Amino acid sequence: MEEKKIINILEEKYIKKNNNINYNFNVGDNITIYYYNNFSIKNKKNIIRNQVFTGYVISKRGNNKLNKTFIIRKIINNIGVEITFFLYSPYINNIIINKKGKVKKSKIYYIRKLFSKKIKIKEKK
Repeated sequence: MEEKKIINILEEKYIKKNNNINYNFNVGDNITIYYYNNFSIKNKKNIIRNQVFTGYVISKRGNNKLNKTFIIRKIINNIGVEITFFLYSPYINNIIINKKGKVKKSKIYYIRKLFSKKIKIKEKK
């Protein structure tokens, strides 16, 4: 019992408290994420850039607060690109919901097999 209390205290301490970020998205939604990306160039410092990624949420998973992740899929030049983000990551600046999708499954991995023109998710009204 004491372990759960300690874990809850640590989670509350390390979760980024930012009221601007909208965490109320679901699988099937088209969202835009603004996040920081670290990369290094040879013989130079680490460079931190603001980047934008827009795509469909194909899965959400995780039980506790710090462990929640979601996967976003986007098709660029007929190549599928997926990125996994931690929901409460300090690198995420903002999440904007473009369209609310209407899907019947909790994980829509079947989108991986479809081409870009075949992907049609109905929009919630």
